[in-house]
Amino acid sequence: MKDDRAPGRENSGIERSKMTTAVTQPWPPEPDSALVVAPAVEHLLAPNASSWTYEGTNSYVIAHGRSSLLIDPGILNQAHLEALRTAGRAKGRTVSAVLLTHDHPDHSDGARELADSLDVPIVCMSPRFADEFLADGQVLSIDGFDVHVIHTPGHSDDSVCLWMPDTGTLLTGDTLLGARSSGVMGKLGDLLVSLELLRDLADGREILALPGHGPAFTNVADSAARVIEVRTRRVDEVRGYIAGGDTTLLALIARLYPDLIGSRAMFGATTVISTVEYLAALDGDLGIADPAHRESILTDVERYQRMMTARAKERAVAPESGQTRPAHSEPTNSEQTSSEQTG
Repeated sequence: MKDDRAPGRENSGIERSKMTTAVTQPWPPEPDSALVVAPAVEHLLAPNASSWTYEGTNSYVIAHGRSSLLIDPGILNQAHLEALRTAGRAKGRTVSAVLLTHDHPDHSDGARELADSLDVPIVCMSPRFADEFLADGQVLSIDGFDVHVIHTPGHSDDSVCLWMPDTGTLLTGDTLLGARSSGVMGKLGDLLVSLELLRDLADGREILALPGHGPAFTNVADSAARVIEVRTRRVDEVRGYIAGGDTTLLALIARLYPDLIGSRAMFGATTVISTVEYLAALDGDLGIADPAHRESILTDVERYQRMMTARAKERAVAPESGQTRPAHSEPTNSEQTSSEQTG
């Protein structure tokens, strides 16, 4: 896999196809079945469906010429990893690397075993996984086919999207899921900037977006704008609730997400925390105006984060249960509209 920082390469010769290749295919496909969804891109659905991962994690193979790149292998499932190896090495190709759009377990748990089995590096922005670090603006060459790396923090600090200008294809990871939603495990301010970047990238362009979960979509600019609007509305709501005296995480979660129970409340907590931290960085009435309210909610956030850190340490030393860990995606509420599902 060649790394070109200057994208002045001539068109690779792959013609742009109509944006109906992936969006008209039945969803969901059978797990581990390699399907061509765009020029030079195949899709394989990981067998880890849950309320957090929707139908499962989308793995991809970018293949051109004699080379291929495996993206987001997902869970440590031997059948799925073998299907990825087979797709990556089809037609005599050589797999150049395993790439992670971000390091959440539902995307990364199988990465080390897959990379080691192929004797290739893991490339990403996560210090937990990277054998080779990606950089914003980096251009990867898959045997002459250019793949541009776009750093899109927000869902996580290490999130990236992959832009293929020759074919108008965009792998969005969990930064943008079309009509669906993902949580904010990084910084809300970063996510808003990343969404604006994707919205601007799609302005005036015909783009096929291939997300980390769910079906392909083409309304990239509208999808990004919708998430920005919903997240901004959530900021206003949280500001108002805090001003009214709701200065604990539980109170804010109950206000914003009254239907979330059990483990699903994890999404509510992470989203509320990201919103509170975003407000805390703003001055005056734009943020948390009352000093007592500010101290109260930030103290509660800190208490919750200490508790979750302690629980994570306990799980790290506990025996493996064999169950899939949460994927940090917002569960779907069947009563919500598409625009509300991005909240």
